[in-house]
Amino acid sequence: MKKTAKIIVVTLLALMLALVVLPYAFRGKIKEAVKNAANKSLNARLDFEDVSLSLLRSFPDLSVGIKNLSLSGTGDFEKDTLAGIPNLRVTIDLMSVLRGEQYEIKALRLRNPAIKLKVLADGRVNWDIMKPDTVPVPEGEPEPSAPVRAALRIMEVTNGRLIYDDVTFPMLLDAGGLEMLVKGDLSLDYSELIAKATAASIVVDYDGIRYLNKATASLESAIGADLNAWKFTFPDAKLRVNELDLHASGFFAMPDEGYDMDISFEAVKNDFKNFLSLVPAIYLKDFSSLQAEGTLALKGFVKGLYSEETMPGFGVNIEIGEAMFRYPGLPEAVENISVSAGITNDDGDADATIIDVRRMHLETAGNPVDIRLYARTPVSDPYVDTKITGKLNLGDVGRFYPLEDGDDLAGMLDADIVAKGNLSAIESGRYQDFEAGGRLILSDVRYKTASLPQGLSVTEARLNLTPALAELPVLKAQIGKNDLTANGRLENMLAYAFGKSDLKGSLNLSSKYFNVNDFASEPAEAPVESDTAAIGIIEIPGGIDFVLKASFDQVIYDNMDLKNVKGVMKVKDQVLSLENLTMNTLEGALGVNGTYSAVAEGKPAVDFRVDIRDVDVKQAFRTFNTMEMLAPIAGMASGKISTRLNIKTDLDGNMMPVFSSVNGDGRLMSQALTISNVNSFNKLAETLKIEKFRQWVIEKINLSFEMVDGKVFVKPFETRLGNTRAEISGWNSFDKTMEYVMQLNIPRAEFGGAANNVLNNLVGEANKKGANFSIGDVIPVTVLIGGTVTNPTITTSLKTAAGSAVERMKQQITETIQQKKEEVVAKAREEASRYIEEANLQAQKILADAQKQADEVVRLADESAARIKTEADKQAEQLIAEGRKKGPIAELAAKKAAEKVRAEAGEKADKLVLEAQKQSGNIMTKARLESDKVVNDARIKAEGNQGP
Repeated sequence: MKKTAKIIVVTLLALMLALVVLPYAFRGKIKEAVKNAANKSLNARLDFEDVSLSLLRSFPDLSVGIKNLSLSGTGDFEKDTLAGIPNLRVTIDLMSVLRGEQYEIKALRLRNPAIKLKVLADGRVNWDIMKPDTVPVPEGEPEPSAPVRAALRIMEVTNGRLIYDDVTFPMLLDAGGLEMLVKGDLSLDYSELIAKATAASIVVDYDGIRYLNKATASLESAIGADLNAWKFTFPDAKLRVNELDLHASGFFAMPDEGYDMDISFEAVKNDFKNFLSLVPAIYLKDFSSLQAEGTLALKGFVKGLYSEETMPGFGVNIEIGEAMFRYPGLPEAVENISVSAGITNDDGDADATIIDVRRMHLETAGNPVDIRLYARTPVSDPYVDTKITGKLNLGDVGRFYPLEDGDDLAGMLDADIVAKGNLSAIESGRYQDFEAGGRLILSDVRYKTASLPQGLSVTEARLNLTPALAELPVLKAQIGKNDLTANGRLENMLAYAFGKSDLKGSLNLSSKYFNVNDFASEPAEAPVESDTAAIGIIEIPGGIDFVLKASFDQVIYDNMDLKNVKGVMKVKDQVLSLENLTMNTLEGALGVNGTYSAVAEGKPAVDFRVDIRDVDVKQAFRTFNTMEMLAPIAGMASGKISTRLNIKTDLDGNMMPVFSSVNGDGRLMSQALTISNVNSFNKLAETLKIEKFRQWVIEKINLSFEMVDGKVFVKPFETRLGNTRAEISGWNSFDKTMEYVMQLNIPRAEFGGAANNVLNNLVGEANKKGANFSIGDVIPVTVLIGGTVTNPTITTSLKTAAGSAVERMKQQITETIQQKKEEVVAKAREEASRYIEEANLQAQKILADAQKQADEVVRLADESAARIKTEADKQAEQLIAEGRKKGPIAELAAKKAAEKVRAEAGEKADKLVLEAQKQSGNIMTKARLESDKVVNDARIKAEGNQGP
């Protein structure tokens, strides 16, 4: 018995020891297997800190913990982290580990994971990270097994976050606080799964509009998973978004190309309040105590294949009736709410989409608002029929919607807008065939809130609509102390909304006082010595062709006080152009011409020509931190300077110059500059023992410089310090390193006392090198300045002794400048060729799209003409048949009437076809003009980019 007990104890101890020791035996093996598999199969960087193993946690299986796993992209996704998982635990079948051929994963648990899915404008996605399998399998041989096989029974996510950023829609989804549990056997070809998921905060933006803001959501469903066909069927899914409960059923499949689906959904309850929970402004403010009444019917579907070539059909219909809502404690309600609206696309053809807001009515404090909208054929020839009417007394808003403490809102908004017709009528200039008109009037508007404490007031604003344009005849506004007066116009609004044309317009803007700092999100407590605030990259949207003429008496920007700001700003093709922008500042004048380009995503660039006249050098140094880089000694100078500067540079994420990319040239002029307390000159004075060199008064400066790859090369220029003549040249870099040569002709009388010893040493050194130098009335001294601005080095010698070194240095500078010039010219030519090539492609596309549109216009006209003739034939035959019943005379009369019907129909059909052909011709003529302009603009840009 004792022997048996000992055997049992020893066995248990051995088993316990194995449970502790075995994981360490396999730890390295599994770690290497994971990394090797990742490196072989992924176009991405997989990294993790550590791997821990345990048999006790999930006995009899092996539990693997991975700490701080990250999966990062490459190429254009270099800076993106596809997945970051601080804590990942995987349960692996122990026997599969012992066999060592293929690891079977039974459970997957993720703690605090962050997943970011990104789609670029060209359709590429950051999750396409699997390397293509280029090794063919010989016929008859089985496919090699993967090192890891999913045999999942459980997948669990705790406190996760999912971001889906798709610029092709454009859409952004950000779901936080994700909890998910999926149970089932994914090792089978077909499995029944149970899925539960919740999200604590969901934000959805689509095309710049926020549809969901911090919404909560939950999903519960049984799922039939066919893993052979990658098809997932859910007969009874329960989805809840905020307070709205939805029922969904159907399937979602992932074939080889795209996604196939057939999903229908509808609201479970016909309660209007549940629908209101989807409106962010209402749901996030005292929603639980909101009183609401009314009925709701909501249903929809998505059916078909989504791929690069096709999209599924879809539809949503909503009916709201006899609805109202009232916040507690407020005297007024929003009432008589009724909505009947839908959007449908039965076959997945984008041009078959129909938006039909049949009715939308509501009343706010007795003021009615009515909206009707019908839109179809958004691709071929958009048709719209809309009418918006309503008045809103902003002073009544606080009677039906709870404002924040301190909020102030007043004024009247009056809208009466109508638009009806096809976009082609506007594009071809047939404005009589498009009904459009109306007005939008704001009067005596006043708005003040915590986010706008200075308050906004609009004394007068009016927008008049016509088929051709939207005109802003007057806008008078004030924000705090800042005033604005504007007038202008917009063209192609409908065409731009449907993606058919650029939005064109012009605006005249004037102000007596405008402080840009008042609109910063967090005003600085003290002035920041920088050119611009750290505002991030300024993006310029595409499809905008806009001209702004500005005239401001005073503008405060950062630490700059600008007076008499005038100029023209143009926006086109994601480029902002400044034309003759002038202003008075820093006790002088500033003029700017040039461009800011945001064409390359995340890589803005500027190409400016700056003319500065008689500005105070100390103020300029304090205001522009680029001045410190271009001329570091300017901070120790006093006086006024003028400069003409041509500069090209890339900008970083804070809109600051990338100094290594700075190229340009310029000229610096000044009647007189006093420079004192400069390290280089202090050391020169100490070296030569001539104290007057500590402070330089340089008169009539006129020097040229060039900027090449982050260095400022100063061309040789002559100046005087008292009786000492000097020639100065060299360079300084934006990292504050420098190399300058000063050729000084110092009168012999300047050397006295300790300076005589220095002079004797210089003569001795020169003669040792065979110079045979004799002291005359003027001593030629060469000074080499190196090191950095803060810690310079000084080397002095007589001119004859230093000649070769100086000439080598000058030659090196000349060669560097010439080389960089040649590189810039070559690059400019290459860019010029690219401009023209891209323009030709764009022109071809314009013509091809126009031809397609023109052909479609003719085709539709031919079809309409055929229908007219067919209907006329039917009507004619019917007339003849009726006449035949009444006798020969009636039949003869009917035949004449039938001929007239056919003739009128033929005339009408021919007129319709002729008009379509004319319209088709107009479309092509307009397209040819536009394509020619694109090519011509590119050629002009190319020639300008190449320079002289």
